[in-house]
Amino acid sequence: MKLILIQDVDNVGSEGDIVDVKPGFGRNFLIPQKLAITFSKSQLKHVEQKRNQEDRKIERQKDVLLDLLKKVADLNITVKMKSEDGNKLFGSVTKLDIEKLLVENDVVFDRKYIDLSSPIKTLGEHEIHIKFTADISGSFKMTIEKED
Repeated sequence: MKLILIQDVDNVGSEGDIVDVKPGFGRNFLIPQKLAITFSKSQLKHVEQKRNQEDRKIERQKDVLLDLLKKVADLNITVKMKSEDGNKLFGSVTKLDIEKLLVENDVVFDRKYIDLSSPIKTLGEHEIHIKFTADISGSFKMTIEKED
């Protein structure tokens, strides 16, 4: 089954790629989760136009994004959370939580640019990656401490 990915999917491809997957995986997972659409020339044209618009938008904002990354690189955010006796947290830190912490530190951008493979569930220091494009990316440190 030929599909066009509309979001990055691990071990399958990145946004805008044309992939050939098994029919069950496509119909039962990718399409219902809105990760892919069926392949057609008109859909491909639409996806390419959207990608070009996004690329032009990022190119226009390149200087602003680079300044934002410099500001983020200097951050060292500390968060206190409840945890067990070991390192495990009672909850987790997600992209939404990280976005709220960045807003508190006067750094505002969409959470889709936060590159977090899974929610953080342990105490300690974690490096959070920010990826606007393949060329424009950076990271900052976030420390999660035990709440008394």
